[in-house]
Amino acid sequence: MEKPIDPRVDIGHVHLKVSDLERALAFYQGVLGFELTQRMGDSAAFLSAGGYHHHIGLNTWVSRGAVAPPPGTTGLYHFAIRYPDRAALADALRRLDKADVALEGAADHGVSEALYLRDPDGNGLELYWDRPRSEWPRDASGSVRMVTERLNLSRLRAEGLAPAPTAPPHAPLTEDVRVKLVDLRAKLLHLHKVLLDDARVAYELDRGRVASVGHLLQLVINDPWFAWLHALSGLIVRIDEGVGREGVATMADSTALVDQVEQLLTASEEGEGFPRRYFEALQRQPAVVLAHADVRRALKAMRA
Repeated sequence: MEKPIDPRVDIGHVHLKVSDLERALAFYQGVLGFELTQRMGDSAAFLSAGGYHHHIGLNTWVSRGAVAPPPGTTGLYHFAIRYPDRAALADALRRLDKADVALEGAADHGVSEALYLRDPDGNGLELYWDRPRSEWPRDASGSVRMVTERLNLSRLRAEGLAPAPTAPPHAPLTEDVRVKLVDLRAKLLHLHKVLLDDARVAYELDRGRVASVGHLLQLVINDPWFAWLHALSGLIVRIDEGVGREGVATMADSTALVDQVEQLLTASEEGEGFPRRYFEALQRQPAVVLAHADVRRALKAMRA
């Protein structure tokens, strides 16, 4: 290459084919908060932040009523929306929570913090903010060294908000919180069931029939195939131990449990273990998506 690209070059906008213009506008304008700058009837719309002519274009010119491309095809992997600071990204996360839009992943990349999700047409999105360049991790040669580590969503949600009054660290559970924890436990138990059903189907396709409920129980306890589910069942047991009327759980314990559930149920297509297996189950099994949404609503009630 004779000469690098001009450093002032930037990516100005993305233009998406969508199936339903109103549905797409409800997401990009109604949930994420982009402003509508121009609309062409029911066929196209243009949205922006801060008065720019458009950052996102949406059209149904050749895609009205169409379905998303199937896995295994080429095309857009995802596009990224960069937020100016961490507080702005936190606001985006709270908007997604309020609209019950599920994340597919969340990561701290060292240079940035990012949320991953899909729009109503199945297009991949990355919502992120960049850390200052002076804070980017670098190797011994000075090259940027990106990483993929778990992002603490609870701390991100709290960014930019006034600190809420906190109960004394050892204050006992209130009855309202106890009831909400029982509901969360029920939703997690259902999620565990649908994940176990999905894992059993995959096991039988690969290893052969599971003969009985007792056989399945032994596999869940001892077989590495099911070991990734132990983290979820362990959380359910911890809630059981705390919400009984003879239990000793405190308000601080409740907050810690909610944090642990949120962190565990952050799916990721990177790495191994629960986040990766959970990501795969969400892609494969609609029942898992519905159960995940129920847990998210219970978590939001806990935060209220």
